[in-house]
Amino acid sequence: MVQIKPFDASKAGSHVGTITTIREQLRAIYAMIGNRADGSSVPTDFAEIRLDGSCTVCNGMGSVIDIVPERMIAPELSLKQGAVLMWAGSYCAPVEVIKQLARMLDIYYDKPLIEQDKRFIDILLYGYNQRPVSYVYKKKAATAYYRGCVHDLRYMRDAGTKSKGNRKLINYFTGPVACPLCEGTKLSPESRSVTLQGRSYAATSRMSVQQLLAFVRKLPTTLDGNDLELAGDLIAELEARLAYLDKIGLQRLIQGVN
Repeated sequence: MVQIKPFDASKAGSHVGTITTIREQLRAIYAMIGNRADGSSVPTDFAEIRLDGSCTVCNGMGSVIDIVPERMIAPELSLKQGAVLMWAGSYCAPVEVIKQLARMLDIYYDKPLIEQDKRFIDILLYGYNQRPVSYVYKKKAATAYYRGCVHDLRYMRDAGTKSKGNRKLINYFTGPVACPLCEGTKLSPESRSVTLQGRSYAATSRMSVQQLLAFVRKLPTTLDGNDLELAGDLIAELEARLAYLDKIGLQRLIQGVN
């Protein structure tokens, strides 16, 4: 049974406390009257209030430590100026491959990448497999597909490189990124499949205060009698807290799903 503490705007307390309670109540409402993707209802046991559990890959953190692609390219620079930060200032085979690849795809070597075809940045990061690139490195001609910065760095990392320079690259270009399984929602696929009025908990938790208030105010008019009896008091308390935040001018809740 979910304990409902009546909200008193004159004694609202901290904003963070109010926001945290809003998220707890929103989760509780989803657990009470939400629907799974298969149409079945969600168990109302309070122990399952997290909507069947956190993401098993990131353990409910929403992010994992991995390669951060955005760090690897400086689009305001040209290739000549070192836009590919991973290889800037060095002389290696990938540098020669990139030069020839740019020529092949009509990318100007001395013009900022941001002023050219934006798709080329993705190619620099993730590779180009439509046709191989012919290049010359240390006076030796070679032909190879361009693998991309992300693939090259991941290969070095997974191979356990001993090079101090490579380890420096790995360290610099590694950081928190959105979890590939839950896409930053922190929830398991089963949890993300639970919806209320066609919206997932992840979607509603990212709404602005005004949007979420409007969503919550519509619930009593769209729920059947059983659901309204079950969650009506909780919905009213959630609405009161949201109305308070809206009145003081707060535009958004703390980002992220909790």
